[in-house]
Amino acid sequence: MPSMIARIAAVVLRTTGIYRKLFTGGPQFQANIAKSRAQPTPAPSAKARGSLNVAQTEFGGRTIWTLAPRDREPTAHILFWHGGGYVYPAAAVHWDFLAHMAKVHGWSVTAPLYPLAPESNAHATTQWAMDFTRSYVEGLNGKPYVMGGDSAGGGLTAAVAQSSRDGVAAAAQALILICPWLNLDPVHPEQAQIEPRDGILTISGITDAGRVYAADLPINDPRCSPLFGNWDGLPPILAFGGGDDLLVTDARALKARHPAVVYRELAGMLHDWPIFTFRESRAAQAEMAAFAASAVT
Repeated sequence: MPSMIARIAAVVLRTTGIYRKLFTGGPQFQANIAKSRAQPTPAPSAKARGSLNVAQTEFGGRTIWTLAPRDREPTAHILFWHGGGYVYPAAAVHWDFLAHMAKVHGWSVTAPLYPLAPESNAHATTQWAMDFTRSYVEGLNGKPYVMGGDSAGGGLTAAVAQSSRDGVAAAAQALILICPWLNLDPVHPEQAQIEPRDGILTISGITDAGRVYAADLPINDPRCSPLFGNWDGLPPILAFGGGDDLLVTDARALKARHPAVVYRELAGMLHDWPIFTFRESRAAQAEMAAFAASAVT
């Protein structure tokens, strides 16, 4: 059973619809995207800047943030792709999570603010991400790295990893997929049963976001839905899912097809639970840190 605070958070999110409003399809969906574009892009907090080395750079016209510990050498270099349905930028919860991983677990984590739909699309965004990955690897000067992401960022992680294996850039030593969005088409029958329990996502929302992101590509193109890509020869994978997460069917499908994936699923947990501050989240974060450190040693 989830911890009390996790259960309370799930009830609050379902009741208030704070996130579900953003991820509900229909006419309001495009209006919500437009509204988000009019707001300042969230960035690492003043608290993070006060306790970490926080650097802002640019690549291909997009902002790149790096957060690293001040008091020690990094335990691992992490390339992290944020979630947001491919239409929303990184949120405060992403920056708090990454700051925690840098401060507590010693990560040097680089988080690109990659191009979003509808201004961009799966073809252009994955190409940008692969170009950035090549540049990122060159900047590491041979140091090993781990690539990861949450939700849509987990899908982008998988798409880039599949391309990196094919020679686009030096491959990551390991992958971390947090409640990954691996299939843009929410057709699994269990998703309709999960939807009332998901405090963040809706079927209409991910359907519309998926169509906007795919644009002219088939929805099952591996750049859109990497579940249908070639997973052979990829590095070790640590993946997470939640029983009350619409995307848990994607993570389960990945595990079923590739048993070597280390998969952690907790019943009753909402979408993206490993990046929050619940007791279960902190345990998952400690496992991510150990997994990454082991991979780069």
